[in-house]
Amino acid sequence: MIDMPKIINNAVNSEKNVWMPIKDSWAEICATPDVIRKELQSQESVIEEIVADLRKREVRNILLLGSGDSWFASMASCYSFEKYAGLSAVPMQAYEFAVYGSNIANEESVIVVISSSGRPTTTWDALDRAIDSGAYVIGISDTFYEGNPFLERPNKSINPSATKFGMPTQTTTVTMSLLTKLALVLGKDNSEIDGKMYLELMDSLFVIPDQLIELLSNCEDALSSAGEYGSLHRLHTIIGSGPNVGVAYAASALLAEGPQFTGHPLPVEEYHHALRGCTVLSGDPVLLLAPYGKGYQRVVEACDDLKTLGAYIVAVVNDNENSIADLADSVVYVPEVDEPMSSLLTLPTVQMYSLYLASNRIASGYERPLVE
Repeated sequence: MIDMPKIINNAVNSEKNVWMPIKDSWAEICATPDVIRKELQSQESVIEEIVADLRKREVRNILLLGSGDSWFASMASCYSFEKYAGLSAVPMQAYEFAVYGSNIANEESVIVVISSSGRPTTTWDALDRAIDSGAYVIGISDTFYEGNPFLERPNKSINPSATKFGMPTQTTTVTMSLLTKLALVLGKDNSEIDGKMYLELMDSLFVIPDQLIELLSNCEDALSSAGEYGSLHRLHTIIGSGPNVGVAYAASALLAEGPQFTGHPLPVEEYHHALRGCTVLSGDPVLLLAPYGKGYQRVVEACDDLKTLGAYIVAVVNDNENSIADLADSVVYVPEVDEPMSSLLTLPTVQMYSLYLASNRIASGYERPLVE
């Protein structure tokens, strides 16, 4: 287990009966590497069964549906299906799909419906519409109970062992890792990637848990200073590109769930539009999710602008990166991986950042929402 920093330990000891406790959130983030490692192995047979089923169909598209962290996991995973499996991938908010549907939801589509809890929500309605569309439906739910429709009604279902007693953290990252594996196996099966590339990418995926342990064990200094400063500011801007747009949206939710702050998520190009920069004042905290990738240079340009504006920049970048790191106030370095997998490293970093923000706010006398 990773050593708990004093600021977080103090928060754990002072919390009462609150929603999404810091104690559970910390434990679930720290256990994520082991759960990923376990689930990549234990879900192998069902992933192979899914790919065998899809071999019999002319699949062109994949829609990924969810609400909250399940939707953010969908957003962060689409590029894996685009790049590795050659499918057009679309993330949709589950309620929006339930009421509006999609013209590409048909016999040539796969629809992944994600509900970690499996509890009755409008995602049940989205599942109904997905099944009625004629698409091949995959359900993902961490919660096993008799009658869980996400495990019982789809063509195939995946039931990871991730838990969510704290903030949505472990469940999101584990689901993303399994979607990445599904994309890789699909890509190998349909010859979108060759055997050599498949083995290299799969090896990279299986190394992620070890990289996460190292990352989470060494981010305290950067996140301590970022959390102390950021806890004094209610409004945060969060910028990412590619799969890290999904992480930006997850960060926005995590800021609401942890310290009860407002996080404004932006795809990097949107920062450069509509005078967005004029909404950032000197001293405002901005989180940049900037591993190397196709959108990296545009984040560098945003960083230059934000530095001129006097923003307090928290950056998540790859090892040895300096264009952004040299300008940032706090920097967390993550290993460089193929871009579709980068969110598996940036997301747990953001999850931990939320804990530092919340813990620092608690230290100043704030009480998080109590369970009635």
